[in-house]
Amino acid sequence: MTQMIFQYQNCYRNVVLILAILLSACSDPGMADLEKTVREIKAIKNPHVDPMPEYRHIPPYFYEPSGRDPFIPFVDAKKPRSIDLDDSGQSPEQGCPNSPNQNRIRVGLEELPLDALKMVGLLKMDGRKWALVVSKTDGTIYKVKQNDYIGDNYGQIINLNEDEMEILELHPDGKGCWKQVIVKIKSSKTLPKS
Repeated sequence: MTQMIFQYQNCYRNVVLILAILLSACSDPGMADLEKTVREIKAIKNPHVDPMPEYRHIPPYFYEPSGRDPFIPFVDAKKPRSIDLDDSGQSPEQGCPNSPNQNRIRVGLEELPLDALKMVGLLKMDGRKWALVVSKTDGTIYKVKQNDYIGDNYGQIINLNEDEMEILELHPDGKGCWKQVIVKIKSSKTLPKS
């Protein structure tokens, strides 16, 4: 019996010792650094803020329409204007050999800029080469061939191979005419994840 009491006392001492250790760990709540930071923030003085400027009344302006719709632009931004006349009295646009066909209806890939497209491969069907082009915006895959129109700068595909696609674009030169620029789209051969 004495031995059993001794075991209970020993067990009791161990439990009390463990509780004392646990409670001593809880005595410092670890808030000292937080309290120090709060004291430092409270010690900072507020910066001087200038008063708001006095409100100046602006009289209203009443728009009187003069027969023209204000939301229709004066000039078509896509079509270059010809201002000067050359020595023969013709406008530069009349003498431009590279002018695009303004009457042709633009559809499909002509509505997207070239930087929104990516070439991912080349197919050969019935002796004709077809490039696979993916829209980076929505992941739609298009099939195009040589001489198809592509891009928003009157581009036309002039060469297709496995590594790249060459496109002849027409850019306004700022003088009312157009200059030809060859743009290459490299093949990445990987479809984007959707």
